[in-house]
Formats: sequence, structure tokens, C-alpha cells
Amino acid sequence: MADNIDLLVVGAGPSGLATAIAARSCGLDVTVVDEYATIGGQIFRNIHLPSITDVLDERTLEIGNDLIEKFHASKANFLPNTTVWGMENNTVFCKSLEEVKKISASKIVFATGGFERAVPFKGWTLPGVYTAGAAEMLFRSQGELPSEKEPIVLCGNGPLLMALAVHLIEHNIPIAAWLDTGRFSNKITASVHMGRIFQDMPYFKHGMHLAMEIIKSRVPIITGVTQVEALGDEFVEKIRYIKNGKEHEIKTSVLIRHEGIISRLQVANALNMELAWDNVQRYWYPKTDKYGRTSVNNIFVAGDNAFVHGGESAMWKGYVCGYAVAEDLGVVPTKEVKEKMAYYYDKMELLCKARDYLRYVFAPNPEVYNVPDDTIICRCECVTAGEIRQAVKEGYTTPSEVKIVTRSGMGPCQGRMCGTALAEIIAQCVGENVEKVGILKNRQPFSPITLADYCTLHA
Repeated sequence: MADNIDLLVVGAGPSGLATAIAARSCGLDVTVVDEYATIGGQIFRNIHLPSITDVLDERTLEIGNDLIEKFHASKANFLPNTTVWGMENNTVFCKSLEEVKKISASKIVFATGGFERAVPFKGWTLPGVYTAGAAEMLFRSQGELPSEKEPIVLCGNGPLLMALAVHLIEHNIPIAAWLDTGRFSNKITASVHMGRIFQDMPYFKHGMHLAMEIIKSRVPIITGVTQVEALGDEFVEKIRYIKNGKEHEIKTSVLIRHEGIISRLQVANALNMELAWDNVQRYWYPKTDKYGRTSVNNIFVAGDNAFVHGGESAMWKGYVCGYAVAEDLGVVPTKEVKEKMAYYYDKMELLCKARDYLRYVFAPNPEVYNVPDDTIICRCECVTAGEIRQAVKEGYTTPSEVKIVTRSGMGPCQGRMCGTALAEIIAQCVGENVEKVGILKNRQPFSPITLADYCTLHA
């Protein structure tokens, strides 16, 4: 590899691949790194396997296969099983299965996608509790879920549950109930934005297909659910919840919970990028222009890593970002870049507007964080909600302050799992909105690294 390449793309999902394709079409020297062995991200990884083609719809398969084919044709360099754990100026530090190394690039694009919002509840550490994303990955790789005793229970308020429910229905896996934790008022508010979804008719028709399949299968959908608990000794045995002030229970060995997708923020936070707060979906995200440029010189953020609009939108954002990088490097005249970019930019704008309806209809219910004191919030350090609330009573009123006195967010995941819940619980205690409470500060390394590996690059 050259001492300094034109562009390093971190993440080989839809956005990262599209960024690389666009940049290569402009003649840039591009390297893409990803933690996984194959390209495609959570949506398109191993798309050629029968277990994947069985669960993806025709449109998604067509888009994914076309994107991967174009990436291979671009001849961009791909480094699999490579984790970026640090950065200094225009040099990133990473580790593969064989070595630790530095990669220097004139421009760096982080396209690491979004991830599921972690919502703690009593029993969420029991075997048998899954996020929708984890269940989908297991289902894709194994073709089934380990539920031999009772039907599965779905719980939450987010778009992935619809797709997952249909996959389960199509494979004759029984669903005991769908416990809806969202607010009905959000559905009313979202109706104002409903017209935007019709700007992308294929996506609207796909959503209607999912809804009709769920209705035809007669999955019991229970709305207005609060205080969800998973009960059992060594694994999930039943689910308890409250509706209209009354307690109910369902026997099951698998609970799948999903409360939406949020931006993967750790790198942007650690690099001191300017952040923005979305008061509808209740998460922080890196502030960028429409082309992915951030407040940190020479660093771009693309796809759901910037703001969550879904996989196809992320792909169009990636194409736009790749051309913007070429423009900034001056390898292609601005007029020519704009001409190349125009189609992708229009597609990006259209799909982002269409997805805005989902932003409102699946707005999270902040009451899901109103959990009992003995609920574990930080799984790494076993910190409970009660300990966090006690720290707030003692005068510690920001996530960073509470982290110091409780160790919540100090574990190996560096607050990825508990950071959002920590801020929400503090906000409830002090009577402020989460934006004013602030964010749990992340620092380098982005991922855990051994001292030996660190010294290899910094000796």
C-alpha cells in the first residue's frame, strides 16, 4: 500500500461501498476497511447465500447485488477483518488478524452505519433476549431461532420489527404477540408527514406488503404497553408487562426487542466533531453538510453514520460523498463532479424526504427508560438505574459526572450500550431534556486495544 492514499473509507456497508465506487470513478486511490471478513454491511453481507436470498425482498437483492458488483469492478482495495481503533491527524491506527498498522490518507470517510438503540429493562441480560438486528443476523445465518418451547414475543417500536415479523411468518415461526411500546400520539403527529412516503412508491408498496402479511397472519398487536420485564432463572421463561394499569404475562423462551436505529457516534464524539441533536428520534449525530463534510478538516461522515435514513438512502449518500471527496482533492473539475453527482444527489434528497415519515411514526417513547431501580443499565460494570439516580441526587447531573462516580460507561463497550439510557435517566431525574443534559464523552481508542498493540505503533 502507498505511504499516503487519496481516500480511506472505514466501513464496507452500502454507504462505504458507494463512496468507494464514486471516488474510484474519478480516479482516486481508495482503500476500504471493515471489521468483518466480507463486504455489504448488515444489509448486504453474504447476499449470495441461500439463507440470505430467502429473507430479502427482490428489490433489496437487486440493489445489493448491483452495488457489490460495481464495487468489485471499481478495483478499490479492500482490507477485511480490520478494526480502526485510533486516529491522529490524517493517519488512522488499525488492527487486522495479522498485524497492527497505520494508514495515511488525504481524506477519510467514516461510513460505519447506525446501530440499535439499547433500552434496558428487567431481565434484558437473560439468554433468550435479542435485539431485532441480532435476531435477524442469527436468522440469516442459521435459518431459524432457538425457540422450541413457546412462540416468540416481539416488543418495541421500530421499523425493523415489521420486516423481522414477516420473515418469521414466512418461515412458519409462531409469534405469540407484538408488544407495542410506542405512543399513539406519534402516529397522529406523523400523519402530517405521510405525503412524503408516496415520493418513493416502491418503498411504500414494500411497507404495505409487510403490513398486510402481518394482518393476514393475525399476529396479536398489543398497544400501550409499559414496564416490560423478562422473567426466568437461567433463561427467558415468560414476559410480564402492564397495559391500562393491569399486569399481564406471556410464556415464551425468546423475546425480541427493537426501539429504533441511532447514529453510531463514538468516533465522531472522540474526534470532537460538531454534533447535533434530533428531538424527534432522540439521538445525537455528527453535523455535516449535504455532502458529508464534517467540522473536522479532511474527515467526512456518510450514510446512517451521519443521520439514519435506512440502507438505500445511505447508499445514495455514499455516492454523493465520494464525488465530494474528489471535488475537494481537485482531481476532477467542479463542474464535471457536479454533473456526475447530480443523479445520485437527487435520489438521495428524494429518499431522505420519503423516510422522514418513519422518523415521526416510530419516534421513541421516552417512558421506556422509566425502569425499576434494580434494573441493570450498564451491563459491563453492572451499574443499576438506582445507583445512577442516587448519583444524580448527590449532585452529579451530567453523563460524564455520573460515569466517574458509578463507572457506568467505563466498560469494554465504552458506553455504546448504556450511554443513551444513562442520559435519558439523568434527564428524567433533573427534569431537563436530554439535549441539555449532554452526552457521554468518548475518547480514543475507539475500540479496546492491547497495550502491546498500542506500543507497536507508538513506541
